[in-house]
This record gives sequence, C-alpha cells and structure tokens, in this order.
Amino acid sequence: MFFSIVMFSALILAPWSSELLRRGRAPVVAESGMEGLPSLEAAPETWVRVFNALRGGYLEKHFGLRGRLITWYNYVNAFLLQSSQDNNPVVVGRDKWLFLSQDGPDRNILEDFRTSRPLPEAKMRRVLDVLAARRDWCAARGIAYLVVVAPNKNTVYPEKLPEVFSRPAQDSHLDQLLRYLKDHADLDLVDLRPALFAAKKEHQVFYAMDSHWNAHGAFAAYREIMRHVTPLFPNIRPFAPGDYTPVEFAGLPGDLAFLLGLQDYLTEPRLLYVNAAGGARARGVSYPASIHPGYFQPLAASEVAGPAGEGLPRAVFFHDSFFWELMPFLAEHFRFAVYAWMNPQTEMEPRYFDTELIERERPDLVVEEFTERYFVPSARPLQKKEPLTASSGG
Repeated sequence: MFFSIVMFSALILAPWSSELLRRGRAPVVAESGMEGLPSLEAAPETWVRVFNALRGGYLEKHFGLRGRLITWYNYVNAFLLQSSQDNNPVVVGRDKWLFLSQDGPDRNILEDFRTSRPLPEAKMRRVLDVLAARRDWCAARGIAYLVVVAPNKNTVYPEKLPEVFSRPAQDSHLDQLLRYLKDHADLDLVDLRPALFAAKKEHQVFYAMDSHWNAHGAFAAYREIMRHVTPLFPNIRPFAPGDYTPVEFAGLPGDLAFLLGLQDYLTEPRLLYVNAAGGARARGVSYPASIHPGYFQPLAASEVAGPAGEGLPRAVFFHDSFFWELMPFLAEHFRFAVYAWMNPQTEMEPRYFDTELIERERPDLVVEEFTERYFVPSARPLQKKEPLTASSGG
C-alpha cells in the first residue's frame, strides 16, 4: 500500500517538478495551440483572454514532461513497433524515410494515394472554373498566367513507403484532375512529376526527414517551369546544371521530424546550390504586409537592380512552402517579383487570389504554385457550390 502511494505521488509530482527544475531542453512538438498564456493584468479584458486560453486547452498542451512523453511515444511507435497506421500524422517508411500521412483532420494523403475511388466531376469542374476565371482575368490585362503543380513526396518515392501504402492507384487523383483540366480548358499547366522522376535517377530529390524536395529536386522543377516561361520571354536564359555547385552543410531536422518531436534525433545534411556563374544578381527588398487572412506569411519581394535588370519581366508568385527552394533560381530572371505565401484552399473555399496586388504591381506574369495535396480535392462528394469570382479566390 505504501509503495503504491509513493508511486502515485511520484507520477503526480513529476510534471510539476520538471517545470520547477527545468533541467535540459524540453522537446518541442510542432502542433497548433502552443502559444503562451496571455499576460494577466488589472484590466478585466485580460482576465477573459487568460480564461479563454485555459478553456481552449492551454493546460493540456503545456503540462510538464508532455513534449518528452510525446517524443518517447513517437519513437517507440515508429521505430520500435514500426507502426504504419495511416491515422498517424507521420509514418516511417523503408530506410527510415518519413512521410506525411495526415494533413488536417479531413485529409489522409496516403489513403488518397492508393485509392481507386474517382474524383467527383463536380469538384474537378470547380477547380477548372476557378483557374479558368483567373486565367481570363489575367489575359484581359495582358498578363500571362501559369499553374505549377508540385507532387507529394510519396508520389515521387512510392518505393520508400511502408509496404502497406506502396501500391498507388494506377490512375491517381492528380492524373484524373490534370487530364480533366487539359481536356476542358486551355490552361498553361506545369506538371512537375516527369522532371522529378528523371532527376531522381541521378540524385535524391526529396529529403528523407522532410516533406519537401531538396535543392536537386527544386532545380529540376525550376528547369521544367522555365520551359514554359522562356517562350513568353525569349530574352531570358535559364540556368544550366553547370551554373551551380551543390554544397552540403550541417545536418538539420526536417518538418516531419518536428511533427514527431524527434528533431534532436532525426537530422540529415541540407543541400544548397551555390551560383558558380558570376554570383546571384537578385536581392531581397522590403514589401508592405497584407492583413488579408488568405496570407500565411508576410509578402516578400526581390529585385534585379540596375542594367542587369533592364528588359527583364515583372512577376507575381502565389505559392506554398514548396516554393522557397525555387525562389533563388526564379528570382534571377525577373526585374521585380513579389512572392505571396498563401493559406491552402479548403473543400469549401479556393485559395485567395489577390487581384489588388496584381493590379498594383502590373506584372507580366502571374504564377500559381500548388503542392499536390493542396491542389487535388478529396474524393468525397461536393457539399456546397460557392460563387466564383477572381477577386475572392476564383
């Protein structure tokens, strides 16, 4: 009886004592709702903010040892038990490659990857209507419009998935959607899969511990994008592989390692392409932020100043996280470019398309880059038809 009381007390006091002693660096798990507790002051409105934070799950996500317990659980589950359940946010594949499985509560990426259920035509039609409206809006202003689709990591490396997931559907959802778009609209679409499949024969093009491509993959994607850009602007010369020197630097954790809380244990070398053809000309410049909720991050911009930028076009890029490896290559070809990292579209709302930004910048080219998992809708039936306008996302 006494031993049970001691053990129970030790377990109850362990989280409190860990917070008190603060020995060592606590693991950080990448998840929402990890903001700090608002400051409590004399003003009653601060009491309400603190109360709402506590009611919203602050204590559940900030108790002592929580990060370490999650880290231990994920390590045992993934590497000792080798669990590959698709309801885990991250699964461990062959050769310890990590793959994103769940992206939000309603999207199972790996299950979509292997399902044979066809996409509803109503959903494909909605995507087509949105993109065609944006193309037409740009064309009316003399602006070229380009849509770029970056594949998921599991699409390029199915052989690294756990065996239970490594049987992709012969006609994937991305295949179905791209075929539908090409059959029903004259859109300039860039499917990056063939370029990445070709590049992986010579290099590893995705990080093992991250959901994103590395510099090898990004450069192959850049070359494919430029095949569509150079006919529009013949004075642009795309870079060749010999114009860059690949350099590896110290190992860093990827986003999937952070999702597991295993960033201290799962690192790999990062790859950088260093310009060997006279140095980079593009420089970052400050740009006003937007308060619109459609933006995930503040706007960024680049400029090729002086005589080097004369005759180069202007551009606006709407993108997601895959674009950051592309930006250093593409920025060299535009006198001025604005980069807008957007919140992903949902089942009910297309991604925001900022027509005011475009009209303010008067670009020669607008590019929308989408990652496959944010571009392809789910196979669930369409629930609601939203009005489509260029300025509101259509």
